[in-house]
Amino acid sequence: MDIYNKEIRAYSVKASSHIITLLGDELIGSNSLALFELVKNSYDADASFVRIHFENLLEGKSMITIEDDGVGMSVETLSNAWLTIGTDYKRQEVKQSKTKHRTSLGNKGVGRLAVHRLANNVILETKTATNLTASRLSINWNDLIGSSDYIEGMKVNIEHGIQSTLGCSHGTKIILHGLRDAHWTRAKVVDVVSKLMLIQNPFSKNDDFEIIVSSNEAKVTEWIESVRTQADFLDSALFHFKFRLIPSSNDDDNAKYSWCYQFKPINISVLEENNSSTESDVLSISSKDFPIEESMDIQLLKNKHLSNIGTIEGEFYAFSMDTKIITPTFGSGSVGKVKDYVASQCGIKVFRDNIRVYNYGEPTDDWLGLDQQKMRRAGNHFAKGQTVGAINLNLKETKDTLIEKTNREGFIENETFSLLVFIVKSVFNHFERLAVNDRDKVRAYIENINVNKRPVFSDAIEELSTKLQKRNLDKEFAPIINRIKHEYNNMRDVMLGAGMSGLNLSIVFHELVRELGYINSDINKRGCDIEDIRMRVKSLMDILEKFSPLMRKNKASQLQASTIIEKALGIHKNRMAYHKVNLEYDRSKDFSVYVAGGLVMSALSNIIDNAIYWVCRKREMLQGIYNCSICIKMDTEHFDGPAIAIADNGVGFLMNPEDVILPFRTMKPNGMGVGLYYVNLVMEMSKGKLLFVEPKDAGFGAEYNGACVVLVFPNSK
Repeated sequence: MDIYNKEIRAYSVKASSHIITLLGDELIGSNSLALFELVKNSYDADASFVRIHFENLLEGKSMITIEDDGVGMSVETLSNAWLTIGTDYKRQEVKQSKTKHRTSLGNKGVGRLAVHRLANNVILETKTATNLTASRLSINWNDLIGSSDYIEGMKVNIEHGIQSTLGCSHGTKIILHGLRDAHWTRAKVVDVVSKLMLIQNPFSKNDDFEIIVSSNEAKVTEWIESVRTQADFLDSALFHFKFRLIPSSNDDDNAKYSWCYQFKPINISVLEENNSSTESDVLSISSKDFPIEESMDIQLLKNKHLSNIGTIEGEFYAFSMDTKIITPTFGSGSVGKVKDYVASQCGIKVFRDNIRVYNYGEPTDDWLGLDQQKMRRAGNHFAKGQTVGAINLNLKETKDTLIEKTNREGFIENETFSLLVFIVKSVFNHFERLAVNDRDKVRAYIENINVNKRPVFSDAIEELSTKLQKRNLDKEFAPIINRIKHEYNNMRDVMLGAGMSGLNLSIVFHELVRELGYINSDINKRGCDIEDIRMRVKSLMDILEKFSPLMRKNKASQLQASTIIEKALGIHKNRMAYHKVNLEYDRSKDFSVYVAGGLVMSALSNIIDNAIYWVCRKREMLQGIYNCSICIKMDTEHFDGPAIAIADNGVGFLMNPEDVILPFRTMKPNGMGVGLYYVNLVMEMSKGKLLFVEPKDAGFGAEYNGACVVLVFPNSK
């Protein structure tokens, strides 16, 4: 016999009234974010303005009033939507506003708890354009929460049919008093106002939505006005980059990428002479199908990669934090202000429909990993602490794919967000590559050295010897200078013999040339300290001794140019076949040359590798309808010595020829920029020259309209 009487009952799920406190404090993390939520409500209500008025912040009876001229709320909306926490009112009923056609920013139904985060007492008055009277509700959160153990038992009285006190014929006004933060300081006011000003995209503000901040107290008004606008500082930033990525209808087509780069040294005459401005509609970033890898070595960004993101546009500004740049640019006494501004505003912010998405771009946020990238990779990267920027997305296109977290701390980190990070980081890397030469100019100005466009160690050491001789210091320094020459030549041979595996040694070479620049600069100064020069020369010697020959020399011998070329081509034979790159090879004017064959073959291989990359890049930019071609020939007519010339029909050089032989100069998305630096060292050691000429000037036909690189060797004796 069954002694149990089984019974199933249904029980209600209840929420404690205390959940209001938890949600208000935990989901809305600061006064700034709380006000941001209320501003978003005004935006969603089709307001043309929202005014935030701080009253009596310093006198103890402080209030904050938020008033807009939006559509206002009807009785039904006020009771069924505003007083319903977590309602899907905006998600289901409002896709776009009726008047201004705005896509709703808020859709989680918890933003109204921002009033609880700010103050214990709230008065809300609202009126629609079709109603003659207004409605008002008053809430004391402590009394309301204490009135019932459960949220469903809490009641709020609403007055209807009252005379409106709004400044406009329709809209909503929220008065907050009994502020939870009772002690307002200058720092707090400036922080809140700064963030309120950045709710809108400073680079592309909404003309139909204005945020006004005011106060009834003179001191607070002064604090508010002290918040300088972005443009005051950004217009004087050294580096500026603006871009736009637009998808088209066909998934397999390339996205449209347009950009503009500017270098703007203001009031620094040495730099102003060489300032630059470039723009292009050429696609310079790309992507690959998922999974996304850490590598940025990518080819093309297709429309299908933007299918869940849509149009991306943005601007980046980069500053120099050195006093020698800040003072002439921004004026005397501005160093502290500029540094404070950049420290508080640095980072890349994210906007949708030009309204801020938090917490991207906050001082503690580095969602693109700019600082990590700068530490991990050699080269010229902008740190987060010197960069101010923003990207803007279309809210309608990303509403269902980039979903904001309920706590307003960014997007849920799904596949679409990972792709967005990848794309924006690629664009930022392009900005860095465009700016690298201008950064060298700035560095040279700060360090008071010349920008050595061709970092040839032998030239620098000869210049040093001449200057020492003029100052009658050659007897003391001649032995050590000769030793430096000897050690350098040995180390150069080692690095070149090691080929591209000698990357770290190439960095050392670059630093050696810079060190010689410092010594030469010191000698030119009046009253130069001989002891300082001794210390610098000793430091130079120490570097060389640490990297003494680690391998045997690559010995020179008499070789046919055709032998060197054919060995280099053999390395790339399969790759050229795979990528369908046509090769034209003319060996009719073969010649003999006395060189280290392995080094020259490695240098030539590097040039061929670059040619294959850039001709394939052009074919991909032209949607695959392109006949990629490379031509190699021996030349004994066009130059002052026998030469090997390589021409292609790729995109050509995207940097100045004199810059591409500097270390860490590249336009490849994942390139290190040491290949042509290596080639130049090989030709220097071979007593030859590396030239970059127009293909027609080297006797190539019109079909070769890309890059042309020439290795010129000394005439045989």
